[in-house]
Amino acid sequence: MNILVLASHVPATASMPGSPRLFSLCRSLSRRNSLTLVVLGQNAERYRELCDDPMSSGVFQSMTALTNPPAAGWWGQQVHRLRQEAHFVTRYRNPAFHAARSAEVRALFVEGGYDAIFADGLWVAQYVKDSGLHCPAVIDLHDSMTLLYARTRQMERSWRRWLSLYAEARSIGRWEASLNDVFDVVVTNSAVDEAFLKTLNPAGVTRTIGNGVDTEYFSPTGVVPDPAKLLFTGVMSYGPNEDAALHFANDVFPLLRNRSVPPEFWVVGKDPSVAIQDLGRNPRVHVTGGVPDIRPYLRDAGIFVCPLRYGTGVKNKLLAALAMGKPVVASGRSLDGLELLPDHHLLVADDPGEMAKCIDRLMDDPALAARLAESGQAFVRKRYSWDASAAELEETLRNVVARHKPVPRGTVQT
Repeated sequence: MNILVLASHVPATASMPGSPRLFSLCRSLSRRNSLTLVVLGQNAERYRELCDDPMSSGVFQSMTALTNPPAAGWWGQQVHRLRQEAHFVTRYRNPAFHAARSAEVRALFVEGGYDAIFADGLWVAQYVKDSGLHCPAVIDLHDSMTLLYARTRQMERSWRRWLSLYAEARSIGRWEASLNDVFDVVVTNSAVDEAFLKTLNPAGVTRTIGNGVDTEYFSPTGVVPDPAKLLFTGVMSYGPNEDAALHFANDVFPLLRNRSVPPEFWVVGKDPSVAIQDLGRNPRVHVTGGVPDIRPYLRDAGIFVCPLRYGTGVKNKLLAALAMGKPVVASGRSLDGLELLPDHHLLVADDPGEMAKCIDRLMDDPALAARLAESGQAFVRKRYSWDASAAELEETLRNVVARHKPVPRGTVQT
């Protein structure tokens, strides 16, 4: 197949910050199909990083990053508010840009002779919808943004912010409910998110295609880890990650037992907020900011912690840690969409006191930590393969293309 990949953001390879889902799926797809990547927004530094990464060689026939929307004028902002549109929609804020971008998507598809569109991210949907194309198309939401806003709202204490999140969730929900008007199949990365989409549109055609992990890139090194080093990773400007790091540092970490070698908490990830940076005032808490390679931190960590209290989708950080043979202590929310078994592949706790007890238990019992690490790593290597996920996506795309092909005259349909 000849596939036009439309992305809202520059894809991340395994060595780049952010979710590796789009790139990893495309890398597997590219072995049997021709892919062209068009990013509908520009981040020059990240785009150069992708182009310079040896992993990206040969994945896409060509890669193009289009311009970002211009700043909206006063009148466009007012119309956008009156229409109660989602924050990412440009139709009313920048009508001329929106029309031009939609026409650009149409021209790209028609002139390129593509068999299908594979759209990545909800933000892309508006331009496919208004392009006027009626072509084979699949969109990967990763996870439901409506569900994310609903869960974020549950954590919010400010009533003004609560109302803002409520209104935005309603606007996004209308978009997610209508996606099958344009796309043949709506893909998510977890059954939890797919089930939520069904509440928005019970008749919608959806499919769960899970995340994987690059087990060659994330593999044990044989280096003896520091048992006192606790690690949490992620893009720290993302609300659920920021909340998890603050929650662990303030509510869980102080409950750990005193030891001859005091435990340390390492927060590793780009764009830490001021609140996250302030955690570094504690000499036993280390905030690194962005790092060129996450693997040395995983290699040296004695325990990986994932104390997420809200969020959606499958947690790639958890799969990477398990693939590198780390014992893991995680919250129940962190396991959404994963088939991991508590007490067999990892330890699970939500209460701060119980989470602290789990960590103390692993630090006191190296044999238990080693058993969990070995079991978790073996399961992830067997169950979470990007090639298997890409095969499901390829099957979905081929079925969609086949359904759009006209039936030759004289053919009897059964």
